[in-house]
This record gives sequence, structure tokens and C-alpha cells, in this order.
Amino acid sequence: MPKSTRIRTLAAPAAGLMLASILSLGAGSTASAAEAGAQARPTGCSYEVPGDWGTVARCTNANGGSYAAHAICKDRETGKLTSHLGGWRQTGFSYAYCQGNSVAQSAGIMTRVTP
Repeated sequence: MPKSTRIRTLAAPAAGLMLASILSLGAGSTASAAEAGAQARPTGCSYEVPGDWGTVARCTNANGGSYAAHAICKDRETGKLTSHLGGWRQTGFSYAYCQGNSVAQSAGIMTRVTP
């Protein structure tokens, strides 16, 4: 048997064993999201402009993440639009307040995976 053929016949089974062992490592490690501590974005969210002062937002399920109210406010004199973010929450209401002489134009919500 020539040398090059002998090397191929030895290398092919060795490579197969290495690949099989790598694949078996991945197959044996199944973990649930609870075990891994995975977090998701909040769900069941709603937001509104309850008055000129700003906006309010709330999510019914934080899912390990957090949420904050977002307000777009318009200055009464200049018409300039500004963006304001409320406090990050995992429960309850988040409020975003308009500053100075501005009034709330629209409401929104921001969510994130980490608290």
C-alpha cells in the first residue's frame, strides 16, 4: 500500500471519531430557559397619554425584562419636539413627564431584556 493511501485510511476514521465526539457533547446538554436564567422582553404592554403632563405605560408580564414609558412632547411656544423616558420598571406603572412648557403629543414604550 502506498504511503499516501495509508495516511488517508488512518485519517478518515480519526476525523470521524472527533466529529462524533463533538456532536455528542452538544446533544447531551439540553437546558431549559429557567435553568439557564434566560430573560425575555415584557409582554402584555399598553401605553397612553392621560394628560398634557406626559405618558404612562405598563406591562402585565415582565418576563425577566423591564419597560419604560416614552413621551414625545411639543413645546407650546416654539413647536420643538423632545423625547422623554420614564423610569425602568418590572412591575407597576412607568411615567414619562414632559418638561417646561411642553405638552404630550404621543406615547410609546421601550422594553429591554435585562432589568
